[in-house]
Amino acid sequence: MRQFCLKEMECEYCGKIFVDDKNAIASYWMHQSMHHKDKMTAEEKVFEDFRKKMIKQKEEYERSKEKTGDSDLVFNAKERDARNPR
Repeated sequence: MRQFCLKEMECEYCGKIFVDDKNAIASYWMHQSMHHKDKMTAEEKVFEDFRKKMIKQKEEYERSKEKTGDSDLVFNAKERDARNPR
């Protein structure tokens, strides 16, 4: 039998509740960044900056993948063509 466990996260600054779904953590950090950046600890600010950089890099990678294709597929095709000249 499958059981569902509903967990919640609460903002430590204002008490807003974030229901655990696939976007709960992202929603929590976006809320923190938008509403409580001035109250965040230095460690939380570093983590927030790191998270933003990772998201930016992922978006840039996804855009480059759309333009050039999946890097493994492109590399493998180039290697195949180099080994089998026509």
